[in-house]
Amino acid sequence: MLKIACIIIVVLFLLLLLFLLLSIMKLSVTIFFQHAQDDDECRITIKTLFGLIRYTIHVPVIKVDKQSPSIIITHKETVKNLSESPSKRSKYTLKDIIDTFEKTKNFARHVVRLNEIVKKFFARVSITKFEWQSKIGTGDAAYTGMAAGLGWSLKYSIVALFSKYMKLKTMPVLMITPCFQQTVSETKFVCMIHFRVGHAILAGIRIVKYWRGNHLSEIKSFATQQANESY
Repeated sequence: MLKIACIIIVVLFLLLLLFLLLSIMKLSVTIFFQHAQDDDECRITIKTLFGLIRYTIHVPVIKVDKQSPSIIITHKETVKNLSESPSKRSKYTLKDIIDTFEKTKNFARHVVRLNEIVKKFFARVSITKFEWQSKIGTGDAAYTGMAAGLGWSLKYSIVALFSKYMKLKTMPVLMITPCFQQTVSETKFVCMIHFRVGHAILAGIRIVKYWRGNHLSEIKSFATQQANESY
């Protein structure tokens, strides 16, 4: 019995040590988006343990179907070997999109103090890289100038929003190149953020703690439905 008790104590100690190491572990998330005319690419790279563990998520490309009032989402079968994987195309009507937004809104309403929990988590997130370069051209000099001005306003507003809720530890690199003689729509966005896994775990625990009523089945139903719609 004493031997079994010692084994249990050692296992619990190792699990506690593993949990503590996981809590203080830093997670790096790099968001990359590039739009060049009709060629779009968006990916999220997650790294930890000094880059030894890395996982890349390729976000589906969203385009508007010009022949019908729906949105086409193009995505790949798997994350690995993307060049060899065939693309899939799924159509979503306006009703499907509205229903999804309504379900998402109802899901958020069930969480008490969700806004405060998210703000506390974002306050511990650090931005170490922020680059946003764009090239705008409408074919008309006046409209191109107006579009460039609106672009600068949008970029400065987003930077101000990020710096308000997160720790901006780098000088943002912002650039807009107007093309007055041709129609151009290109942009490249790179953002790298860092946070500790423990802070994310704490935010998740707070969400569960302040969950109002017995809505766990609704969460599972919502998450399962979204996961099924992604495939």
